[in-house]
Amino acid sequence: MIIDAHVHLIGLRPENGCYLSPRLSGGWAYQWLTRALGMAGVGRDELDGAYANQLTAWVDESTLDAACLLAFDAVYDEAGAYDHERTQVYISNDYLFDVCARSEKLLPIASVNPQRRDAIDELERVVEQGAVAIKLLPNSQDIDLARPTYRGFWERMAKLDVPLLTHTSFEHTIPPINQAWGRPAKLILPLDCGVRVIAAHCAGSGVVHPFREDFDDWRVMLERFPNLYGDISAMASISRFPYLQRVLDDELARRRVILGSDHPVPANPWVFARRLGWQRARQIHQIANPLQRNLELFAAMGVDEAMLRRGAQVLRLPREFATRPKTAGSGAGR
Repeated sequence: MIIDAHVHLIGLRPENGCYLSPRLSGGWAYQWLTRALGMAGVGRDELDGAYANQLTAWVDESTLDAACLLAFDAVYDEAGAYDHERTQVYISNDYLFDVCARSEKLLPIASVNPQRRDAIDELERVVEQGAVAIKLLPNSQDIDLARPTYRGFWERMAKLDVPLLTHTSFEHTIPPINQAWGRPAKLILPLDCGVRVIAAHCAGSGVVHPFREDFDDWRVMLERFPNLYGDISAMASISRFPYLQRVLDDELARRRVILGSDHPVPANPWVFARRLGWQRARQIHQIANPLQRNLELFAAMGVDEAMLRRGAQVLRLPREFATRPKTAGSGAGR
């Protein structure tokens, strides 16, 4: 079963339980966002629905068995209250579940900031509703995963058997509050509490941060923590493409990564043209469906079936979904 475990849900409208700060939604930023989503010219009132419809169509038309959509919780203050001034993005769990109800191929990854005063109640609610993981971006949500007061939250996650998908290393898109919160060492407390942790991007710092590399720390931690994984999301993009080969060349890393795209971050076959050949790169570039393009690009680069299918073992899949017939293969070359 092939699951893209890292696809972003985008929303602007408060009535959908969404918020995008003026810094990210105003003027040129909105124009950049809509172009990145392939929806240039779509108005603000129509963007949420248009994106959800398009995303559903892309998933249904792809050879993926499923794609996981991500909610995005807010920033909370020391009292556990919503901090509007410091929140840049908010995609509610309720909106996530509404969109995922559109297709049996959409799986919800909810977002619960452990700083919120009702964190454990919200965690239990979203797991009961079918969340297959919990997503955090500590750098931008101001979450120190190693904070001792979060131990109870991590222990409850472990008991519920729901994994944590968390951004690691530097954040490049949503304005960060503290980049130190992305360091791989911050994962030790939830790992010690028994949580399965998926380090997004395998803690690769990205090509714009040549003077500090976190990938190596993640790789060393794999040897210590059998419940630590990574995802290869955005490793088909211009910002993180060097890390794909590092994963493929390392036997332990290959056994501990799952598939992700990080859509709407675009998969760019041209960064691998020397390896693929210009004709094959051009063929992949012409695939209109970005989720299928990402899948076929990874397969062409040597991401094997075990890596493509591992997400089904790591995520907390509903029983009825986990027993569905599997696809015959990745569909690469179609």
